[in-house]
Amino acid sequence: MSDREIVIVGFVLLLVATLGTVAATHVRRDLVAPVGETVAYLTRTRAARIAAVLVWGWFGWHFLAR
Repeated sequence: MSDREIVIVGFVLLLVATLGTVAATHVRRDLVAPVGETVAYLTRTRAARIAAVLVWGWFGWHFLAR
């Protein structure tokens, strides 16, 4: 398996985990915080928002550049 295929599989697994979390928030809202609330909590400071954009850009660049 090539490096590119490993990265694609990783992104697919991340997508599946995210969709599973979203589904879990609809089933058990008292146990799992919604994704929007979690992201809002993690990016409540300016530094965290900048870091999130940089990490997102880095992943995007490495995934789309090939």
